[in-house]
Parts: sequence; structure tokens; C-alpha cells
Amino acid sequence: MMDFCFVVPVYKVPYDLLQNCIDSIIGQTHKNIELILVDDGSPDDCGKLCDENALKDERIKVIHKKNGGLSDARNAGTKACQSKWITYVDGDDWVDKNFAESFLRRIESQKELADFYIYNGYRNYAQQQVACTPYYEDGKRFVSYAEREELQKECCLVPTRNNGDQLFIGSGWAKVFDIDFIRLNDLYFTIVPYGEDSIYFLYAVEQADIVEYVSRPVYHYRDTEGGMVNGFRKNADYEQDIYVKEIFQFAKKHQKKESFIDTLYLRVFIAMQRCVSQKFFNDKNPDGLFKRWKDNIDFFKKSPYKDIYRHIKSGDLNRNSKIKFWLLRFKLYGLMNFSRNIYNRKHGKKMCERK
Repeated sequence: MMDFCFVVPVYKVPYDLLQNCIDSIIGQTHKNIELILVDDGSPDDCGKLCDENALKDERIKVIHKKNGGLSDARNAGTKACQSKWITYVDGDDWVDKNFAESFLRRIESQKELADFYIYNGYRNYAQQQVACTPYYEDGKRFVSYAEREELQKECCLVPTRNNGDQLFIGSGWAKVFDIDFIRLNDLYFTIVPYGEDSIYFLYAVEQADIVEYVSRPVYHYRDTEGGMVNGFRKNADYEQDIYVKEIFQFAKKHQKKESFIDTLYLRVFIAMQRCVSQKFFNDKNPDGLFKRWKDNIDFFKKSPYKDIYRHIKSGDLNRNSKIKFWLLRFKLYGLMNFSRNIYNRKHGKKMCERK
């Protein structure tokens, strides 16, 4: 049995970035690892590149499958895992070469192991690398149900934060999971077109007995302007609708209290911003301005979107989110998207300039 498994979903990843990702894993200082590359029906030569690497290193296993999306690819890799510990890496990101070794050294002295560990990381921009601000002190453990519920809420609190340099705690990557914990609780990624990471995070924290935070940055997240979050998505409204239904279904299934439900509306608030920026007021939307504005209004007329103003207090938001909140409320969607683009450009530049 291997000690540590890296699962990398592969779909239309630029070859140089994918090779960099693979090299960072195969070059780990701890050698008893496995790398599972899941070719999710990529229409280019990504699958061929995976096979070429597998021929060079017996620790690499390649799964070729029909395209099923990120969740399906991660699940396929999870089921093929033959290690005690598993982590997920996106194909255009990479990890420090002592990631596995430092983790295994960490748990050597622990009398009681956590079900999974949350790691810190870096944001890598075109011109600069920024070590992200930790959420908690190193070694902080979430054991009681109340403590773990606060961790779940943290996944929703992005609009309340004034610092934008944290690595999103609800991501699927920058985590190390006990494979037995995953299989015992049947914890697999929900097959949704968007937001699978935070849905998985909510369920994983719910089922865990112990979760530990590691402040050491080991994961390199490549922050690109042309990524999924910023691009045009003609079905963004449909995708966000599925996502918000899933998180409220989670709350209902586990009988969450009203205070927790209020926190979920912060994720609804983010979903609304995604609908505006990715579809209705994205520059690549071919529809006329009036039609886009009217379609946007009609979409936000239904629950839970129309209800955020009863569940979110603008005074609790950071300055940037507060502006977006009021622009959404007064249906100034185009202006909200314009201000968002300006903020992102300025913010990205400042981040790139930081050392």
C-alpha cells in the first residue's frame, strides 16, 4: 500500500502547465506515492501526455474516461486510490515537492489523527507569487459539533472578509483526506456543473470527528484572468440554481438552525454575482442590453435570490461586497459588473506587487 495519493483531473489543460503539475508530484521528496491522472475525455493530446509520463514512472496510473466533469473525474481517481492518504490537485496548479514528506512527518507524533487536514497555499499570478494569509493558527483542531459548524460557516463568509489573499477554505484541493474516512462515509463529489468543492466540504466536515488546519503553504493555485470564474458561461444561471439548491438541501438534511441558514445566503449572494458576471452582463453575451437586464431581473425574482435582503445585513459585509449588495438591490447589474471588473484588476495588480 502506498502512503500518499495525488489525484489530478485532466481536461484541456495547457501542456506545459500539466507537465509542471506532474513534475511537482513525481519529484516529491517522499517516494512512496502514487499519482492518478484522470483523462476526463480531453479532446486534445492531454491523454497522450499522461500516457507518456506513465511510461517513465511506474507510480503513475492513467485513467481514460468519457467526459463527465470535474467531480466525476475526482471520484474516478478516488476509487482507484491504493494509498492511506489522498489529496486532489488541479491540472494547471502544482504543489511543493516536500508536501507528502512534511505531512507524513506531521502525523508521526499525533496520538489521534484527523479525518482530514486543511492546508494553506499560494496564489500564483503572472508576475508574482503570494503566500496566502492563514485562516487559523497552525494545528488548530475542530472537534466538537459547534466547532465544526463554525468551520462550515467559514466556507460561506467570503463577502465579510476585508483581506482577499486567503486561499478559499472550501476548495477541493489543498486538503489531505484519510481514504478510509472517505469510503466509510461514501464521501464523493456531487455531480454538479458548478460549486462541487464547497458542497463536498460541507458534507466532509459534517461527517468528520476531527479536522485539523495546517497554516504551512504547500499548494500553488494559479490565478488566471481567463479561468472558469471569470469566463462567459451561457448556462451560469442554471448552474448557480443547481448549486444553491444543493447547499440548502444539505442544510435541510442535517437540520441546520436558522443562524446557519442565514450564513448560506452569503453563498447565494456570491451566486448572484456569478450570474451577473458570467452570463447576463458578461461582455461576450450576444443579447441586447435591455434583454440582458430584464432576464437578470426575472431570474432574481425567485427564491432564494429575492430573499437575501432579509438574511444578509449590508453592515456585516466588507466594503467591496457592500457596494455590490446595494447595486444588486437597486438592479444596477451592469454597474455592479463594471465595478467588479475594476476591483479585480486593481486587486490583482496589488497582489502581484506584494512579496
